[in-house]
Amino acid sequence: MLVAGAKGHALEILDILLQQFEAGDIVFFDNVSSSFTLATINRFSIISTTEEVQQLFKKDNRFVLGTGNPVIRKKMAEHLTGLGGVLTSVVSGNAVISKLNVQLGAGLNIMHNVTIQPEVIIGNGTLINAGALIHHEVVIGNYCEICPGAIVTGNVKIGDNTFVGSGCIILPGLTIGNNVKIGAGAVVLKNIAAGITVAGNPARQIEKPQ
Repeated sequence: MLVAGAKGHALEILDILLQQFEAGDIVFFDNVSSSFTLATINRFSIISTTEEVQQLFKKDNRFVLGTGNPVIRKKMAEHLTGLGGVLTSVVSGNAVISKLNVQLGAGLNIMHNVTIQPEVIIGNGTLINAGALIHHEVVIGNYCEICPGAIVTGNVKIGDNTFVGSGCIILPGLTIGNNVKIGAGAVVLKNIAAGITVAGNPARQIEKPQ
């Protein structure tokens, strides 16, 4: 199993994978960093070239996303899929996921203590981080990052590539566009158009689309 990334979020992914796989079956891929400072990850094989990935994929072509940033997650998924990889989900054993018509895309990271309630739809490559609560009938797009402790209440719709900061609360029935950034601790009371950055309580626009 290849983990795409070898920094902080990859360490959390490793914690989950070690409950499901033997340590010798896990390899990390990072073609950007010049050094690796995490002692735990340094005990594993870290590869950085296309040739090494292709050799690994001959034995096991599954890979999981081990970075948080939505833009990087999408680029990494496209790159490794293009090399023949199969985007694979990682789900913590203590996440609580309703069995009532929940639809989960490929390549998700669903971390420790996440709760996903009925009728939720989550797109490909999205990260639902530790302790996040996704209420009923929520729709979350592709390659989003829902940070630790965020609360997405009922019937909210979140577009692709959107970042929801730690401890955010999004009130029921709102629509959040693509490529939105919501700062940590924000309380979202209104719809947010695509490409906008908001922060605060109540959440207010702090950056216009480029």
